[in-house]
Amino acid sequence: MATPHAFQNGVAPIVTTRGPGKIHLISYGSNAGLENHVGTITTTNAGQTRFLISHSYTFTGFAFYWDGEGEAAWTLGDMLVRQPVGRSWAEASVVQWDGQLLAFTDVTTQVSSAVLRNDAVTCFIIPRRT
Repeated sequence: MATPHAFQNGVAPIVTTRGPGKIHLISYGSNAGLENHVGTITTTNAGQTRFLISHSYTFTGFAFYWDGEGEAAWTLGDMLVRQPVGRSWAEASVVQWDGQLLAFTDVTTQVSSAVLRNDAVTCFIIPRRT
């Protein structure tokens, strides 16, 4: 099975976490001259939480990591393989607009020039079905 292209035809990274914590996300490499945007989305859920890493047409790179008590893994589209999520900006999970999937990449230089946008980055908690 070929790896699906990120951010096309409804395909986006889905991060599944266990326990409370935060997803940290940076959107960088603006093609419109914008500053990088960095922020967190927090969950207090003791069980499983799923996050959708979305995109903005003005950025070409999206990096994220999990800062929480439990484990975290991510997948893209309907891929059967799950990848572990990075645990710091020095070892972040990265998805490029051109479809490159990069694991454990150092994006600390991108973060140092970013504007803080907690609860306003392109990452969303997927509601649980009841």
